[in-house]
Amino acid sequence: MEVVYLAEGDNLVFAGKENLETISSLYLAPHYTSRGEELCEIKNVFTKEKFRRHGCMDTLMKEAFLCMQSEGEAYTFLRPMDEKYFIPYGFVDVEQREGLRINGLRLKDDLLKNANETDAEFHLLVKDSEDYLIHPVREQEAETAAIFINNLLKSKSDCFIMQSAHTVMNVKNTCKEKGGNLYAVECKEKTVCLFAYTLVKQEIVNEADGKSTTFSDKRLTFMLCTDEFKKEDLFLSEPDPIVTMARIIDVRAILSTVRCPKEFVMALKIYDERIVENAGLYMLHCGPMGGNLTAIKIGDSEMKNAAGEKLSAEGEITIENLARFLFGFKKAEDCFKIYVKAREEEICGNLNELKCIERPYFICD
Repeated sequence: MEVVYLAEGDNLVFAGKENLETISSLYLAPHYTSRGEELCEIKNVFTKEKFRRHGCMDTLMKEAFLCMQSEGEAYTFLRPMDEKYFIPYGFVDVEQREGLRINGLRLKDDLLKNANETDAEFHLLVKDSEDYLIHPVREQEAETAAIFINNLLKSKSDCFIMQSAHTVMNVKNTCKEKGGNLYAVECKEKTVCLFAYTLVKQEIVNEADGKSTTFSDKRLTFMLCTDEFKKEDLFLSEPDPIVTMARIIDVRAILSTVRCPKEFVMALKIYDERIVENAGLYMLHCGPMGGNLTAIKIGDSEMKNAAGEKLSAEGEITIENLARFLFGFKKAEDCFKIYVKAREEEICGNLNELKCIERPYFICD
């Protein structure tokens, strides 16, 4: 399989070709976070059915990792339809957002369909009390929508994808291509909610005759609202959360974003089977006045220095558990293996004081 690199809008496309036929593809979509970092979202991962399990995606994922390494990106993220496909590549859950779906008894199909087709607005009176004005976000409202999202997330998240008029329109256009749209909900002339959805094909198999029926269902890709908005007025809870997965690309880059309230020193062994440059022994250090963590690689994966002398570490961690810890999914004691048992509680206590990337929120198109 030959790998071809293409540009599609802001995205970099990795296309696997065989006899001029595209048999596999993967997109890298650039974003900027509220911390000022540039990072890429992996999306549109696809392999034609007859070429699956032949290593096509392994090749494209490796190329994508190398590309992001060359740009010094700390980590990447994706929104999976099925998590199990990405676990072998070192991706782990870093965000689980409440699962919601549109209440079809109130936001009826014909209302949404008409609004999608005509860019029209409509009023919705809920419980004879709240009068909501609902409409697709129009191009002239994109900047206002971006400000609404950014201001709301500042109080809810330590790290989120910054929105602009351009990215808001990308979300809207992507949703429209998939049968949905991006909507604003207003109450008393004030925006109280933004939500986006797409149509997803669902298949139901009749157990009696084995025949299947395919229909389209609405998939809520995100919903953000102010505290005064009663989300139960328009949405219903679902048992399955919206999941974002992340993968560390550069250990030193991501650890440099971690802040320490006081002096911190630790020798740590890190394992990474996919990106071998990450594997090795690191000295983590922060000065007595606190600040950002510095990670210096002092040994290879066999824990020997250039002179062949064996190096020692105070603990070890896999790249997957490092992501779980840094994104606040798990505590240190659940992620790190500490070698010096007498100091395990002390070391884990110091690690848990580090200021990491907790409460991430990734809006993407």
